[in-house]
Amino acid sequence: MKKHRVPLTNQFALLACTTLLGLLSAGCTGHMVPMIDPVPVPQNASFAFVANMNANTISAFALDPLTGKLSPVAGTPFAAGTAPEFMAADPSGKFLFVANSGSSDVSAFQIVSQTGALMAVPGSPFAVGARPEGIAVDPMGRFVFVANQASSSISVFSLASNGALSAVAGSPFATPSPFSLAVHPSGKFLYVNNFPDSQTADINTVSTLQIAATGALTPALGPASPTVNAPGFGSSVGLAVDTQGKFLFVTDHMAQAVVPFNVDPASGMLTPASNLPTPPATCGNVSCHNNPLRVAVHPNSQLVYASNVQAGTVSAFSVMATGLSPIAEFSVGQHPFGVAFDPTGTFLYVANKMDNNISAFSVNPSTGMLSPVMGSPFPTGAAPTNIVIVAAR
Repeated sequence: MKKHRVPLTNQFALLACTTLLGLLSAGCTGHMVPMIDPVPVPQNASFAFVANMNANTISAFALDPLTGKLSPVAGTPFAAGTAPEFMAADPSGKFLFVANSGSSDVSAFQIVSQTGALMAVPGSPFAVGARPEGIAVDPMGRFVFVANQASSSISVFSLASNGALSAVAGSPFATPSPFSLAVHPSGKFLYVNNFPDSQTADINTVSTLQIAATGALTPALGPASPTVNAPGFGSSVGLAVDTQGKFLFVTDHMAQAVVPFNVDPASGMLTPASNLPTPPATCGNVSCHNNPLRVAVHPNSQLVYASNVQAGTVSAFSVMATGLSPIAEFSVGQHPFGVAFDPTGTFLYVANKMDNNISAFSVNPSTGMLSPVMGSPFPTGAAPTNIVIVAAR
């Protein structure tokens, strides 16, 4: 793969994590977190929210639509539960939901449209299963889905007009070791990767679940889709669906690949868009040099970006009918986790867990190339793992 590395300042020596779960959950100890002073919100700013896993907080930023600069909003950071990692916003941008993996609950916030501040909704936090990880909201804003990895279940909630959550009938729904979630743009299907942890065997598949009008989940007809062609090897971690619902993209952490699947619009079932990757010959069952983790699709559905947690880079791909074509690889900080676009796709943001900051880039939508935003990286709280951006209202 061609590599295009953008020089960074304030690089620190890469600290080694000894296990895969260390990379994905507790991670490594970060640095001292700089003080952040709020500034006035730019006109027509979007808002970016960052989950600080080790600080148990959410940092809130105003995103300048012209420059891509992130400016902390008044009141930031905002308290969440224990070890927040994954987040999701409703389609209207009114509410933010945070899965607290350490306290087994979900913090629900109203997003103040004028300032970007967060206010807890009535009843927050809401109890879920053990070690909630992935969280998603359906495109119509009806339901919130939460992957309870240690409980091998998915909690489903109805979303009220004030942001409060109430469990749907039958929730939680059993599924093996769920980690990340993605909802199809039609709102008919939920995709969940069955990620192995210390209590489960290697699964390394992605399941398609049908979403009923009530929010209830049932398995789609057909088997779960493997992410590699060697049983017992791989770790499917990140999920993202393109805006047209044609492809699902999966990061397989141990197989060193971003795996594209075609989506059947009627059944939601998956078929590989290209040959499934094989385990790298030099890797075995240990962590390797790259380790793709999270993935994001550009709003134009033509570009895909994945964070490489071990390499400290982000890979860019163009979407082809037969799969993904590598474009370039860009340096970010240590242990990059979450990746997200602003609503227009003009800027890309990457949460660097060990450096306690966010790398920001301008995106060339024609070539996929990235250019650093002035002032990047931007400081956050301790161990940022996820970033969600909502449009101005």
